[in-house]
Amino acid sequence: MIEHVKPTARMPAVQGQFGPRLLTYTTQLPAGAIETIIGHDPRSKHWKKLSGDLSYIYEHLQRQTSKGRLDSLIRYIRYRFIERPVIIGAFPALAVAVQNPTDFEKIEGESGIGVLHFDLSRRNKRVLVDGLGRASAALELVELAEAPDLLPEARDSLQKLLKEFTLPTVFYVPAPGTPSLSLEEMQQLFHDFNFRVAKVKESVAIALDHSDLYIGLTNRIGQSDLLRMYGGMERKAASLGAKSSAIVVQQTLLKFVRAATEGERFADGANNQESSRPNLNEETFPDFEEAILDFLEAFSSSMGNERFKDRESIHLSAPSWMALGVIFNDLYVKLKVGDLRDPAAALGRIDWTRTAPHWSEIVKPKVNKKGEQVLGLLGGGGAQNRRMITAVVRQVLHIDDLLRERGFSTGDDGSAAEAADVTTNVGSTYTSAELELA
Repeated sequence: MIEHVKPTARMPAVQGQFGPRLLTYTTQLPAGAIETIIGHDPRSKHWKKLSGDLSYIYEHLQRQTSKGRLDSLIRYIRYRFIERPVIIGAFPALAVAVQNPTDFEKIEGESGIGVLHFDLSRRNKRVLVDGLGRASAALELVELAEAPDLLPEARDSLQKLLKEFTLPTVFYVPAPGTPSLSLEEMQQLFHDFNFRVAKVKESVAIALDHSDLYIGLTNRIGQSDLLRMYGGMERKAASLGAKSSAIVVQQTLLKFVRAATEGERFADGANNQESSRPNLNEETFPDFEEAILDFLEAFSSSMGNERFKDRESIHLSAPSWMALGVIFNDLYVKLKVGDLRDPAAALGRIDWTRTAPHWSEIVKPKVNKKGEQVLGLLGGGGAQNRRMITAVVRQVLHIDDLLRERGFSTGDDGSAAEAADVTTNVGSTYTSAELELA
């Protein structure tokens, strides 16, 4: 007679160990198996439905996955895990703390390789201690693939995608003969994985990232013939050193690109800030690249080689690069100017020297390290200088008036916010003549 039934899942796994107390089992999970294996839906919208202990861990320790981050991860899966991606993609392993010891059937003659008999019962609590965003994005796609109103072609394509990737997963399980993991021990694992992390410098992280679209576009522009003609882009540095021959550092050019593609609120934000509806995606990437290079080429040609590469000129300061990105966004995204070369040339005719009267609000006398009196940018942060430079350029090129005409409100600090009613901004473009260029 069968006395009891223990629900289990048999999974191939590789066994590891962290001391005598904790074993690990590494395997691969298809997206559709996450909820079954973990025993619950870990997405933040379901936390209140979990049992008391699990709900406490997720709500007090985990960070809710923002819609912007979730959308970004979903796009990552849909564009990077396909048959011929522009850039290959992958996820690091999910980490799952498992309360009770688990049976492991070793393969004869092999060390640490075998079949995990994973206990699926509700008495065996499992907690996702790392990888919530990645698991949430995968589950969103699983849910979307089952939506009744999804068109058949879209459903087939999505289901094909879900079959073409699996998520590496590591289970952290108490060793046989040792006590079950307590709630406090599971919390500690979460803390260790999420907070005992030493961040690398942002400039180094940016230099190593080949996947972010904004960084990808930055690299294409920085490595273009145009910028290389003026010294090119320097990686892994936060600012240009006295001996550097480059015209801009990667970190600053990335700020320019983010402002150029996504607008003013991205000019001063962190480089990992995300938009729920980004203008830059895989389809628009080549259009932005071409338009930005045309814009910079016309701007530099109008200034002339010597003036453009003069590093003492205001236009090559970090705040000005961000301001130039905002102006590009004004013209290309908001005003939809058909030909950017004329307004970019007008931009080059502005006096960018530090002695020009229109920069008097941000350029002040300073004493350098050698004890010499020089003209330097106002202290207090690049965001303030960026806004003031943006305001000057918008006024000189009449962009502020055009933005207001198109339903964008502009503040005294040069900021431009989209009005509640921007119906006038749809379906029309400005020609160069209508810009009344200076």
